Amino acid sequence: MLTRRCFLSALASGAAVPTRADTKSTPGGMGLHAVRLPGVDFIHRNSPTSQKYLIETMCGGVALLDYNNDGLLDIFFVNGGRLDDPVKMPARFARSDPLYWNRLYQQNKDGSFTDVTQRAGLHRESDTNYGMGVATGDYDNDGFTDIYVTNYGRNVLYHNNGDGTFTDVTARAGVAAGGWSVSAGFFDYDNDGKLDLFVTRYLEYDLAHPVLCGSAFRTYCPPARFPKTSNVLYHNNGDGTFRDVSKEAGIAELNGAGMGLAFGDYDGDGFPDVFVANDRM
Repeated sequence: MLTRRCFLSALASGAAVPTRADTKSTPGGMGLHAVRLPGVDFIHRNSPTSQKYLIETMCGGVALLDYNNDGLLDIFFVNGGRLDDPVKMPARFARSDPLYWNRLYQQNKDGSFTDVTQRAGLHRESDTNYGMGVATGDYDNDGFTDIYVTNYGRNVLYHNNGDGTFTDVTARAGVAAGGWSVSAGFFDYDNDGKLDLFVTRYLEYDLAHPVLCGSAFRTYCPPARFPKTSNVLYHNNGDGTFRDVSKEAGIAELNGAGMGLAFGDYDGDGFPDVFVANDRM
C-alpha cells in the first residue's frame, strides 16, 4: 500500500507515482506501474541545516482545484524556503527566488500540465514566510476558487480574479493569523451560506531564540520542548472580510500542537464539526 506521506512526497518532487494498472502484472491480481504527470517539475525545498530547526521538518501542502473553471483539476504546491545555516535575523527565506516559489500547474486537455505560477501572480510570496499548507474555496461566492496559504510567518489569502490571475487580499480580509500555521480549511460553520476559515497552528516557535537539542551532534527537538498554541477560527462577514471568533467560539481556550484537520457533521445536528489532529497534546 502506498501511504499518503509517500504519495505526496513523490507527487511534490515530480517523481514517479505508483497507480493501479494491469491486473496481470502481479500474482495477487493487482498491479502497480510508475507514471509521471507531464509538465509537473515541482521540487519542495525545505533547506535542511546543521542546526536542525524544527520548521525544516515540515513538508509543503498540495491542493487540487479547478482554478479556471474548465472542468480540469489543476495543482497548487506550497514550497518551504531557504534557511541560512545558522539563520541570521531578521530571518529571510528567499521566497522571491524562483527556486522557492509556490507553484500552480494548469491541467491541459491532453493530461499534461503547464506552470502558470507567474502568469497567475502567485510568485510574489513574502521573504518572511516559510511555506506550510494550503486550503481552497470560493469564500466570496463569485464562482471562482480562491487559495489560502499557511506559513511560518504570515498566512496569505489569494483572491481568484476570474481571469486567470490572483490578488493578495490578506490585509483587507484580516486573515494573516501569525505564528506557525500548518493546515487550514474553508467550511460554513454557522450555515449562513458563506465559507468561514479554520486555521491550525503548531507551536510557539521563534527562530530568533531557537531551542537547540543534542549534545555531540544536533537533533530535531521533540514538540514537547515548545509551548503549545491555539488554533484560529475566522467568520466570513460576507463583504470580503473575516472576523476572528476564536475566543467566542471556544477555540482559543484549547492549546495543542495542531496539524491536520477535517470537517463533518458527526452527530447529525445539521452543523459541521471540526476534528484537529495534534502532534501530542
